[in-house]
Amino acid sequence: MKRLPIFVLIGVSLTAYFALTAFILPEKYMSHEKLVSQPHFEVKISDKEITLGESFRLDITTRNSGEYGDIHILSTAFPDLNEVGSIVKISTYDFTQPPNNIISGEKIIAKYSGGLEHINAKYPSIEAMSRPVQPGSTYNLSQVITPEKAENFSIYVKTVNIPHTSNLSHYPQTGILDHQGEYVNVYSVMVNP
Repeated sequence: MKRLPIFVLIGVSLTAYFALTAFILPEKYMSHEKLVSQPHFEVKISDKEITLGESFRLDITTRNSGEYGDIHILSTAFPDLNEVGSIVKISTYDFTQPPNNIISGEKIIAKYSGGLEHINAKYPSIEAMSRPVQPGSTYNLSQVITPEKAENFSIYVKTVNIPHTSNLSHYPQTGILDHQGEYVNVYSVMVNP
């Protein structure tokens, strides 16, 4: 009985392996649903109207109501400010990472691209982040804000979970687009002279 040369056995094995990975296994992997984490938040503002020199409190509770996710980001942005400075103070948070101040002009990710598209920030923001994100997990961020001008003081709030696999991976899903081309809810407090 003749034995096949070893290189023939290796060639047949490699051909079988590549046939499995190219034609059979991809359908098995593609048939599985993608995990979709779904962020949501609730905002409480202590006062809708204040006098210049007074402060108000912004309390945000955010939740992942979907599947497991890698990263959960809550962003509060201040389109009326050039810098956060002493105007916005973080009083409490329970995110796994310390909040990060984004300054005007800083290069940031845009359009839910996961790092493929960038812009320069047009106004400051504060981002709080947790990782990983378990189903049902909740996080809180509280800020004390003392505006320096008599005006309608605006705050943009949004949350994004990564991986961003669908429209359910960010909240809100409609409304006003911010400088990153991402949806935000707009909150405001009237600051009287």
